[in-house]
Amino acid sequence: MPDPRVTVCIPTYRRTRWLAGTIESALGQTFRELVVEVHDDATPGDAVAEVVAGFDAPRLRLIRHEANAGIVGNFTRSLLGAQTEYVLQLGDDDEAGPRLVEATVAALDAHPSAGVAHSRFELIDSGGQTLVAEQDWLGTPSPALEAGMAFVEKSTLHGCRICSSTALIRRAAVPEGGFLQEDFPPFDFAFWLRMAERWDVAFVAEPLCRYRIHEESHTSALSDVTRTGYLQDEQTLREVHAVKRRHAATLPAGPRRTELERLADRALRRDLVGRVRERTLPDRQFKATAAGLAGAARRQPSLLREPTAWALLAGSVLGPRGVARLRGRSAEGGA
Repeated sequence: MPDPRVTVCIPTYRRTRWLAGTIESALGQTFRELVVEVHDDATPGDAVAEVVAGFDAPRLRLIRHEANAGIVGNFTRSLLGAQTEYVLQLGDDDEAGPRLVEATVAALDAHPSAGVAHSRFELIDSGGQTLVAEQDWLGTPSPALEAGMAFVEKSTLHGCRICSSTALIRRAAVPEGGFLQEDFPPFDFAFWLRMAERWDVAFVAEPLCRYRIHEESHTSALSDVTRTGYLQDEQTLREVHAVKRRHAATLPAGPRRTELERLADRALRRDLVGRVRERTLPDRQFKATAAGLAGAARRQPSLLREPTAWALLAGSVLGPRGVARLRGRSAEGGA
């Protein structure tokens, strides 16, 4: 077998429920020049080792770390320890589609300026049933190659736009230190921002991974679990905002830094309104909407100048039909 070009890292700790399926999906790739490493973050007992022992695969390796480094540390040491050209870090609860590595390798090979290639994905529940057949977090359509600065700007407004389990990383593009503990919990988001300051971002517009939504995930501890993903709690929204602000602060003073700070603040206001919107569905009654917005405004006074907040409040008074009629009249008036 030729020397591998890709390392598929599977960081794990005390969670073996889906691990065998994750390993099987990594070994079942159509791209064969790869190795699979399961990085056990000092799980007590032999549960992880027993799962790995169930596979007779020369390309599979178990790395049992003696010291627990936490999720950020385990992701970082698995990434920095990889010796191959490309690295994929696959969640131990997710499943790579058969063509994930093949398609993302092709994207990075085709675009030498790209530090990472990611794809659309399928959302599944804890039992593997499909929730959403095709999903992405782009916020806006993305080309096959997105300029790094454009990616940072859009991410500052929309939030994390890359699902890590779909992301093939160019090892040479990894920012110094890998993932940083100071960026926890949105440490992957901060990593993409740092990378995109020097590298572009490639995208494959196919669902190439099955991303699992469930109550045992790292993200669920910071969010509400819904049928279409995770609804981040307010504290997490503020931590994401802090990451955006910290990233902007690393840039030289000037128009770009000022613009990123403005986008970060605008995004926080919109995200807080979005949380109220989702929590008042499906009825979206005026009293509940007003109370939710008032509470958010007490904690974030700048919300009072956010147009989407007033639009949400108006919608709770007029209802969907009333809003539609107003929009129709506005369109007629402008015709």
